[in-house]
Amino acid sequence: MALTYPSPAGRPLVLGHRGASAHAGDNTLEAFRLAVQHGADGVELDVRFTSDDAVILSHDPYAAGFGVLAERPFAEVRADLPHIPTLDEAAEVLGELIINVEIKNDPSEPDFDPEHRMADSIAAWVAAGDRFGRCVVTSFNPDTAARVRFLDERIVTGRLLDRTADLADDIPEAAAAGHSYVAVHKRLLRAKPAKAVRLAAEHGLGVVVWTVDGRRALNKLRKAGVAAVIANDPQGALDLYAAPPF
Repeated sequence: MALTYPSPAGRPLVLGHRGASAHAGDNTLEAFRLAVQHGADGVELDVRFTSDDAVILSHDPYAAGFGVLAERPFAEVRADLPHIPTLDEAAEVLGELIINVEIKNDPSEPDFDPEHRMADSIAAWVAAGDRFGRCVVTSFNPDTAARVRFLDERIVTGRLLDRTADLADDIPEAAAAGHSYVAVHKRLLRAKPAKAVRLAAEHGLGVVVWTVDGRRALNKLRKAGVAAVIANDPQGALDLYAAPPF
């Protein structure tokens, strides 16, 4: 299963990293509004639970001076941290754009959930909103991503790979798990991006690259044929891609 969002000619899809986070606080409605205004194809965002299972957006499991988000009810989060939106609030701003939902579920963090309840919640959210063609769910936790696939195979999923990953092993594993994409750290594609794209294509996968803002890297990834780039400044990426490759 792949995204049905129209693929642009001559360039990768451009997703705002937690919105247009170069210009506004990350994972905020302001950052998402700017991403829309700047013409991004979509955004990547991070989801976590509150203690009463509201799905909110935050890269970190805690907030300075507040504590662990998952240990406080949503009413307290909203009262003390009004800049933190819910997933539904973000979706309303983003409309028909692509939403890359990253499920945070790191065993080293205080809100780790071995039962993968967020996977259940996000799978239900995608289905309820009929977002199958414009939502991709990713996670660094392979079991969390696998849980989403198990719950609903119509959902587009991807495996997140950090800078220490071994693409020769991890790309075939992602394909075997039924994912559509690998979302890789830009350093993994620094040397031979076209080779990685070909390897992924051989296994039926598209390559998404995070987080890319440098002009040379953006251009190199366009030439390599990656499916999407995730940028802090989506407008900058789009401006570059409006010009011929250099």
